[in-house]
Amino acid sequence: MARILFLTLALLLLANAGAPVRALEPVEQAVELTLDALALPAEGGDAVRFRECPSCASRTHRLLASTLFQASGRMLALGEFRRVAHAIAAEANGAERAVVVVFLDIATQRVTRIELRE
Repeated sequence: MARILFLTLALLLLANAGAPVRALEPVEQAVELTLDALALPAEGGDAVRFRECPSCASRTHRLLASTLFQASGRMLALGEFRRVAHAIAAEANGAERAVVVVFLDIATQRVTRIELRE
């Protein structure tokens, strides 16, 4: 009985050995930083600027028309997102405490979404 079970398992493994393996390819890159390291676009602007570390060079990335903005789990328009970010930054140590995650499309390096986490 053990021999039949072993042969059945071996045949099943051999039958599946030729199946193609599908690898997941990342489509976004996440950059985590504090709110004080991020410059949001002005009214009508279409790009953000940030530094990943104090000694890192500043990077500028354009927004997409479909870029999503999220703060405290709520989806917001850019203007409302800016107001929330400015209110947090106005609090004592608010900009140093709040975490922002900027998601970039790997192929184009454009911003797909920005999440503000307090």
